[in-house]
Amino acid sequence: MNNDAIDVLLTQPVPDAIDAQLVSTYRVHRLYQHDHPQQLLGEVGPRIRAVVTGGAKGLSNALMDQLPSLEIVAISGIGTDAVDLRHAASRGIHVTTTPGVLTADVADLAMGLIISTLRRLGEGERLVRDGLWGTVDLPLARKVSGIGLGIVGLGEVGKAIARRAAAFDMRIAYNGRREQPETGYRYEPDLIELARSVDVLVVSASADGGRVLVTAQVLDALGPEGY
Repeated sequence: MNNDAIDVLLTQPVPDAIDAQLVSTYRVHRLYQHDHPQQLLGEVGPRIRAVVTGGAKGLSNALMDQLPSLEIVAISGIGTDAVDLRHAASRGIHVTTTPGVLTADVADLAMGLIISTLRRLGEGERLVRDGLWGTVDLPLARKVSGIGLGIVGLGEVGKAIARRAAAFDMRIAYNGRREQPETGYRYEPDLIELARSVDVLVVSASADGGRVLVTAQVLDALGPEGY
């Protein structure tokens, strides 16, 4: 790294491969490791031109305002709800995410949670680990194949979940900002009606709007037998 390297503020640990690439290219300052963060900011804050952070941690306005030379906030993830986009835009600061990187992993996890919950895999595993298998009668689990699945937010993650659900012969319906007839799935513009018509409701919508989607009314419509 030469003396002209750009100063980058790292707010949290990143995977080793990414860390190594950052260190080889930039002058990295680790805010999360510093015992006195304000002292660090006082020393290097004016030189920081980029912040690397995560979707959950983001970057507060207070911290952003301590970085007068900041040009970009690079988020490792797809959520921007922890960054005030209007405030960043008012200062000409770019905010980037990593769309597509975790789509398959999130969709896999959604299917795993559906199967685990309906088939009561967690309860069975605890019985096995506690040496109680065969001594406790577990109620019959819920069938997964063929259920009605409601997806809230048919973006890239929502579509990936739907593709996996189709392999289980699930009846797929969705709610979102707009209808997408090319998908072949049933569109339900009313979220409460969607909840009323399915067995399982999966939320894959962006949190960026900050609006509560699954209200008490939605849960009531899903009913005591819904998930």
